[in-house]
Amino acid sequence: MSLGILRVLGVILFVYLTWRNLRENYEEDKVVTYSWLALLSFFVGARVIYGLVNFGVWNDSWTSWFSVWNKPGMDYVGGFLSLILTSVIFSKINNWKIIPFCEDGLINDLVLLICLMGDEFLRTKFDLKVGAYLLLLVIMVFLVNFTKKKYRSFVWYKSGKKGFSFLSTAFVSFLILGFLGMFFKVSIISSIFFWVISLISLIELCILGDVYEKRK
Repeated sequence: MSLGILRVLGVILFVYLTWRNLRENYEEDKVVTYSWLALLSFFVGARVIYGLVNFGVWNDSWTSWFSVWNKPGMDYVGGFLSLILTSVIFSKINNWKIIPFCEDGLINDLVLLICLMGDEFLRTKFDLKVGAYLLLLVIMVFLVNFTKKKYRSFVWYKSGKKGFSFLSTAFVSFLILGFLGMFFKVSIISSIFFWVISLISLIELCILGDVYEKRK
């Protein structure tokens, strides 16, 4: 029996948690629309990025790009970035604050990724590389919950604005992703790309928190 049940569970939990966690601060019908668009962008992005990064893997036919069951292959980091891009565009269209919206949906995103990566971990019979990425996702969940409760107590984060959890988690996770890529001998370009995203997240965090602003 296929372990695809975890993937189905991930999709269900994502849709449910997105609705439950966002409906109080955003229009409910738009939240439901967003959840399905975000899911679509995630899977399309994960599939396309995998095909581009491993270019030539589906050279037998262009239809192989759509044969998800017969020709498996997903880049979950690419899917996550596609999901975040969808969040940015959707919040921009609806005049919502971008970083707070991304933060509000971050736990939902991580739950989806954990279910998908858990399925991958079981299917690969506890592959060390997959297990390392799965552990990182679990750590991210704890980091998000910790920073959401504590960030206002950080003296150096002067503004106290919402978004600390999202940006700090992005900074730490992409920094670690870069090192994991080096450890598992993935493309150096991927590691550099992750480190650039980590640096951008840190800079955005400092700007959001007025870290370098002098108190009057």
